[in-house]
Amino acid sequence: MRVSRMPEYRGGSGSPIVLILVLLAVLIVGGVVIFLLLGSNSVSPAPVEPTPAPQPIVERNPSAVVPAPAPTVQPIETSSPQEAMPGFQPPQVLFGEVLAQGFVDLQLQTGQVRTFYTFQVDTSTQNIILFFALYDPTGQAISRSIVVEDYSQSVLIDNAELTVYYPDAPATVIRFDKEEGTVESSQFYTTQPHGPGLFSSQMRIALIKQNLPLANADGNIGADMQLDPTGVADLSGYRVTIKDPVTTETGLTEVQEIIDQLESRRPRS
Repeated sequence: MRVSRMPEYRGGSGSPIVLILVLLAVLIVGGVVIFLLLGSNSVSPAPVEPTPAPQPIVERNPSAVVPAPAPTVQPIETSSPQEAMPGFQPPQVLFGEVLAQGFVDLQLQTGQVRTFYTFQVDTSTQNIILFFALYDPTGQAISRSIVVEDYSQSVLIDNAELTVYYPDAPATVIRFDKEEGTVESSQFYTTQPHGPGLFSSQMRIALIKQNLPLANADGNIGADMQLDPTGVADLSGYRVTIKDPVTTETGLTEVQEIIDQLESRRPRS
């Protein structure tokens, strides 16, 4: 007995054309679905951070210099102020042959002052000259100096020349003369002329006053002035002479007291 059955196809239950059509349909449907999903939920791209613009390079030229901040200076600490203070250096003084010199501490009305002294003799005249200088508190500069000519320890002084030094001005010189009974004070400015002069030479001569004499009504105060309002000369100043025996004697007495203290404190060989 023969049994009949429906014909079978290898590879599936349908023809190859049907399979291809089914595959295409699936792809189309999948594409539509993806398109719909992407179209309805569009994602905004993440914002891109802008690249910072490069800073311009400033050229430092002499016509436009940008000042840099001043550096902070750290103070140097020392265990005591004396360590930062340089040693007292003796001044260069030459009047003749040195007899004795050194340092002493003098007690003045303003306090104790470090002092350098030197006794020198002029070998041609045998005149002994005493020079001593008072230092400022830092020990870096001399504030006062005194010169006494024809000095003798056994005789009171009859002359003294005091020089007062300033850090930013010319020195003032005061001279006591017992024989004349006068006190002379002078201060001269030595300057360096700068640039061309404004006035003609004739006008400058008319304005400059050299050794201009001045005096008071009593005649006991006189002055010699060196004036140059043109600013071209290299010297200006004054010299004032006061004839006052009492003031002269008082000034020499006070200088003598300082010298006596120096003599009593300086070492003897």
